Amino acid sequence: MSNQVPVKPPKNNAEWARNVEKQLDTPDSSVRVGKWVLSTHPETGALIASHIDGGSVVLANQPAPSEDADAIASSGQPLIKLERQANQQEPRGTTALVLWDTVAYQTDEWGFVPTATDIGIPETGVYRITYHLAFLNQSSVTSKATVFFDGVVKMAQEFNPHTDEPWWESMYISEEFPLTAGTIVSCGAYVAGSGTFDFGASGADTSVYTSLVITKLAVD
Repeated sequence: MSNQVPVKPPKNNAEWARNVEKQLDTPDSSVRVGKWVLSTHPETGALIASHIDGGSVVLANQPAPSEDADAIASSGQPLIKLERQANQQEPRGTTALVLWDTVAYQTDEWGFVPTATDIGIPETGVYRITYHLAFLNQSSVTSKATVFFDGVVKMAQEFNPHTDEPWWESMYISEEFPLTAGTIVSCGAYVAGSGTFDFGASGADTSVYTSLVITKLAVD
């Protein structure tokens, strides 16, 4: 015996349209598909699939508003990769913000336009931040890479070689953070001493650039 409740089919297209409109206007409506129930989150608007044996998964988050009703948003997570390809020269002894001059890749949520120092987080969530700082010249003094959220240092790596012998240097720092929409992310570079220092492309490998990757993780 079937456990499905009989559903009376609509008599015509107008009745079908009214039924669909009524269902769409009901905020707590759900649809049964086999052993799954599809519903929407009352606050976030996310599409949720719940199994009758327990457990639920988010199938899709509510897309960003668009003037094109037929536009299809990316099903992936927001991601952006920026680079500093041109050489950037700054005074030693003070932290300089990286001026990102190249967008290697970005999903639609970002809309970053170079050249700029600040990147705004598009959606609240958990993000992985990966910053690579590449210096043009060899050095034998203290250097530092920093990542700022709204002007406050949240990631940092410092090298003090304790040697008079100059050497090539690159720094990689990466960590995950819960961030709210609108948080401003920027990156800093520092070299001790007087005079100037240069970064952007690596002096040891000129096809390797200073970069920043921000990825939203699929974490609730």
